[in-house]
Amino acid sequence: MKMYCAIGMIAVSWAQLEDMVSLCISRLLGTDHTEFLPIASNMQIKARFDALKAIAGLRLPADEAKALIARCDEALELGRERNKILHGSWIQGETDDVAIRLNYRAHGRISTDAPVISAREIAETSDRITMLTEGFAQTLQRLGLFDPKNPMRSPARDPGRTPEPPLAPLAPLD
Repeated sequence: MKMYCAIGMIAVSWAQLEDMVSLCISRLLGTDHTEFLPIASNMQIKARFDALKAIAGLRLPADEAKALIARCDEALELGRERNKILHGSWIQGETDDVAIRLNYRAHGRISTDAPVISAREIAETSDRITMLTEGFAQTLQRLGLFDPKNPMRSPARDPGRTPEPPLAPLAPLD
């Protein structure tokens, strides 16, 4: 049971990360998030990270862009571990907090590598994903683009908002 809870934690924390990445893109583009969601929902997560990295490089100061791009790269690495955990084939281990993950190769062959993984190890991966999500939110908050008390409120459309220094304008297309 502990293993299933830990695996579920990965699914939830990754979904929150995906939502935050979409929010970052929409806010950096200056687009209402609810209007951007139909676009984001049709993008694979790697495409979302690539888009975020590109828009960060265009709109943010160099140090903020570099940090955000590094966070995206870290998330993509964690995504590989997330995929192994969520899409793996699990066999119960000796106790309820340990399981064995069967690793499949192309055409359904099972590799000889079948690591034993604990619920705690999986929960630690979930915690790392959650910390990345919080890091993205903190970046938006520093830029004045995120209110943790009302995350869906679009700062650009909030008349009572104190104006922040503008983001770098997008270069015109020639």
